[in-house]
Amino acid sequence: MTLFLFILAAIAIYYIFIYKDGGKSRGVLNNKKKCPNCKNPVEESFNVCPVCKETLKKKCEICGEKVSAEWKYCPYCEKPINRSEAK
Repeated sequence: MTLFLFILAAIAIYYIFIYKDGGKSRGVLNNKKKCPNCKNPVEESFNVCPVCKETLKKKCEICGEKVSAEWKYCPYCEKPINRSEAK
């Protein structure tokens, strides 16, 4: 009887944490940012993708803060970001 309850509890835990989550792990590797070009995992601090060299961050021309290359506005100074410049 105890073995049956243990198996039932294991199935319930599997359903709650894995099956319901779509099979996606909540580990550190799945929370990594992905390159918008090649979809390989990249660190948040990377300026370019080490696989395809896609620009991930550039400096805002107004305040000089590094921002995501995909953003249209700087969150620091609230000015539009020039998309043609990539640093």
